[in-house]
Amino acid sequence: MRNTFAAKLLVNRIHLISPILTSYRSKHFQAKQILKMNEAFLRYDKGNDTFDISFRYVDEMTNIDRQFNFSRQIMESVNNFLKRVDANVCKIVNKKIERRKKKNAACKVFDLTKDNVNTGKIMLLKNDVKVDGDTLCESLLQDSAELKLVIFEKTFLVKRNAPYITKILLPSCILAGFPTYPSKFESLYTDTKQSIFDWYRNDSLNKPNSWTHVGNGYLYVPSVTDIGHHLKISCEPRNESDSGSRMEIQSKNVVEAGPGECPFDIRHQFTKHKLSDRSFRVISYNILADTYADSDFSKDVLFPYCPQYALDMDYRKQLILKEIIGFNSDIICLQEVDKNIFEYDLLPSLYMLNYNGVFVTKNEVNEGLATFFNQDRFEKLGFERSIIAQNVDLPKFAAIWSKIDNDKMKERFLSRNTTIQVTTLRSKENRSEILVVGNTHLYFKPDADHIRLLQGYYAITYLHDIAKRIQEENPECNVSVILCGDFNSVPECGIYQLITKNYVSETCEDWKSNAEETIKNISLTQDLCMSSACGVPEYTNYTPEFSACLDYIFYERDKFEVEQVVPMPSKEELTLHTGLPSVVFPSDHISLCADLKLKG
Repeated sequence: MRNTFAAKLLVNRIHLISPILTSYRSKHFQAKQILKMNEAFLRYDKGNDTFDISFRYVDEMTNIDRQFNFSRQIMESVNNFLKRVDANVCKIVNKKIERRKKKNAACKVFDLTKDNVNTGKIMLLKNDVKVDGDTLCESLLQDSAELKLVIFEKTFLVKRNAPYITKILLPSCILAGFPTYPSKFESLYTDTKQSIFDWYRNDSLNKPNSWTHVGNGYLYVPSVTDIGHHLKISCEPRNESDSGSRMEIQSKNVVEAGPGECPFDIRHQFTKHKLSDRSFRVISYNILADTYADSDFSKDVLFPYCPQYALDMDYRKQLILKEIIGFNSDIICLQEVDKNIFEYDLLPSLYMLNYNGVFVTKNEVNEGLATFFNQDRFEKLGFERSIIAQNVDLPKFAAIWSKIDNDKMKERFLSRNTTIQVTTLRSKENRSEILVVGNTHLYFKPDADHIRLLQGYYAITYLHDIAKRIQEENPECNVSVILCGDFNSVPECGIYQLITKNYVSETCEDWKSNAEETIKNISLTQDLCMSSACGVPEYTNYTPEFSACLDYIFYERDKFEVEQVVPMPSKEELTLHTGLPSVVFPSDHISLCADLKLKG
């Protein structure tokens, strides 16, 4: 809430796009691809009209070390393809030689006027036999085994669809003590978990060979000794059967000092160990979408007390990720997740820690809901979502909806993009246990308690309907329900009463939240026996203008028991920098974290 106005997941985030190729000779801060010598990398997927091929040509005599990249039509002849290779290579080679001839008259020259293809100096071999020049490239693409490219006595083994990095970037802001990782990593035919990542530190770009190896892995936490130094990441892409060429890139900026200990570091003292068996840890967290934080209104009106650099998502996302990782959670429900943050930050980083995740936007809005789960402990059986206003025909909800006669209220309700996301998980340790996990973020306006109450009723009804269906499909299993989210509703309002007490009467004050949209003669019931795992903290959101308990982890109290609630930050911590967000709190909300244990 902006409270002051109250398929199988891809192995990595592989983007099947036209490769973004980078010259081997690159400037500082540009990605540098280091192709393996004597190998040509062919990229082609059946059904495409073109293929791409890259190779590194090295000639010691002329001191040439150059990467060549080609994108060609599959229906062209081998001769035409090779002539293009001939022209491009000779153009570079002869240009280099012409400069060297003045110094060395005996220098060997490849005459650009000669046909190096017909003379056999440039050719393709299949099973060590020269390929006929009239052959279409398409036929070779169907079976590229034992294919070789020969260029002036240098032989390149052609590797088809080897792991290949198309893009790698490092973030502009890197903080000591906080996890850093590629801000973008796009690849083809690659398994990031099997790929090799190396991190290096350098104190001067003028000393290209002074890099010191400092870490391994997709995620790296810079140390205090890295402050003031540039970092470099080098990746060799791999999959289960092959490896590709390394790509490396340097950070544009040096590592900066972080904010030091954050309040969540203290909370992490309660979550040092992962849970097992029938116990699991759940967090719910509104992480403050960049869509809302990165605006003049947010900077000048909503959060004027927060330094602008601390509102920047490049800064905040490092704190958010460290906080999430440190909880060692099994189920993570997030709200206000920017699409790009999910795709390029949360999903790839948490995937490397063996989490899987699902994401939905709220209709056309560029932020939404994300649920992650620990793949060591759960397998995903299903994933569903509902944009509430577009699905008011949900049977039990439709019966209530048809009784409401306030058209102005209905119009407002139907204009909202509020969504509920539901993920069904089976425990790997206890195969008979299935969890149905809901995640939602309800409407925020102060005069909309009646809207939120109906949205909350829809959410719990939708969740219960899915749980009943899952139970029917798995009669031998125990199906349990959890509902997390930012409900934008205090405990005194109707949503909390409906979910925990099962009933809201027609006299509930929420129905009169907006005089012109008053709802009359409506009462609500729901059948799940739910409680709030973290109780009702004084604050789950804190700004100078508004502070209250708005976020909850609801669970079935007849199915679970609460083993631990991670303590909330003190008021002194919340107000140390006036309010949230701040240099040590990356959101205006506080994360909730609880350990639940299945009964039985």
